Amino acid sequence: MPRLRAACEASFGENLLGAYAHGSLALGGFRWEASDIDLLVVVCAPPALENKMSFVRALLALEADCPPKGLEMSVVLAEACAHPGHPAPFELHGSPMHWPRFRGDLAGACAAMRGEDPDLAAHFAVAREAGIALCGPAARMVFAPVPREMVFASVWQDVASARESIHSDPVYTILNLCRTLAFARDGRMRSKAAGGAWGEENVPEFAPLIRAARRAYEGGEPFAADGAACAAFVEAMLGRIEREWEEKNGAH
Repeated sequence: MPRLRAACEASFGENLLGAYAHGSLALGGFRWEASDIDLLVVVCAPPALENKMSFVRALLALEADCPPKGLEMSVVLAEACAHPGHPAPFELHGSPMHWPRFRGDLAGACAAMRGEDPDLAAHFAVAREAGIALCGPAARMVFAPVPREMVFASVWQDVASARESIHSDPVYTILNLCRTLAFARDGRMRSKAAGGAWGEENVPEFAPLIRAARRAYEGGEPFAADGAACAAFVEAMLGRIEREWEEKNGAH
């Protein structure tokens, strides 16, 4: 974390407002083998191309010291954090899937990697609730409350592809569906580990499947589950999430 902070400060200088870890590092349940590092870098004004390039160079130099799942970061304006929207704008974004593009054409990728991200509303909500400041003011002074309907739209977008992701990443999908149902019910953001614990208690008919996913995520145990059972879980949870949200809040 000190090296990440130093990279932020060296790259953005006085334009830097703060840098905040969110995700499992902030919510709890971080495991080196199974988690990534999630970072929001908040700047006061749109950064110059050379500042973006400097930051990405620093992150690429740190890649070998990151967890196996790597680091995901977004550089966002303070204005976007103070007045959240959905999808929210970002000035720069990077993750393991993007690093090869940056390596191939750093200037071009840094110039192009700017737009809107439907995930950011949920990231802002987690940062406000539990974000860890690497530098800058406390997270609650930077990130305004995110309207609940924006957060739900953000997390729903993330689980909407569960029918496909249950085959490629079943553990993540199972735990993510659990924490999304929990959010639809009580409005609390949870880590994947906490979402799984909630799911075991509140979705008892699928408790063995959820427990297996938790053990794989938290303890590194092999995950083996029947494909039909996983598919049935996805269908049940997607329907339940929609019903839960609509009953409490109206259609999304």
